[in-house]
Amino acid sequence: MKTLKIDNISKFRYSCFMTFKQLLENKKITSYRLAKETGIPYATISDIVNSKTNVKNISLKHALAIADYLQIDIRFLASLEGPSFVDFRYFRNNLLHDLKRNKPKAFVKRVYASKEIDYYFKNKGVDRALYLLALVDYLSRINKIRPNCNRYNDLRKIKLEKPLFVGGNSVSFATIDDAEKKLGLIIIPEFKRHNIIEGDVFNVA
Repeated sequence: MKTLKIDNISKFRYSCFMTFKQLLENKKITSYRLAKETGIPYATISDIVNSKTNVKNISLKHALAIADYLQIDIRFLASLEGPSFVDFRYFRNNLLHDLKRNKPKAFVKRVYASKEIDYYFKNKGVDRALYLLALVDYLSRINKIRPNCNRYNDLRKIKLEKPLFVGGNSVSFATIDDAEKKLGLIIIPEFKRHNIIEGDVFNVA
């Protein structure tokens, strides 16, 4: 499955999405080429790519050489230490704003192509992975888009331990049915399956 360039993904959904390895892949630059062009030992570059060395721990001289060669800000280079997710409400709101700006079919296609769901699941963002999967499943159903059924079948069986109320962290409910009654809300089935309380994804300011 082809991975989209980072510029084609809504970067504001995460505080850090790319790893150093992904950055090089995005720019179509190999570790060998980077080492050769910058004069930095290949072993040093390889250790950064394979997460054996944090990019923050390399010398300033090497960091400046890499940033200059890749034409990026050195502060961005320093941020590539691993995933750090933004607050869930912020993630959800920006995700739904992104949906508002795009046609559902294009949105679903892009989520699948970017492997964004996989990224969250592999990086301890299970709530985000399940929310995004529920969203694309819901959009696929109401817009008669052929869903990517097989790829995420196992993930579709996962339910969060406690109901996740997307409206705020301070409100909690014992069960998903309890939430429906107290909120007077019909929870979208695709979200309910994962124990996520979501009513209207198109009603976002």
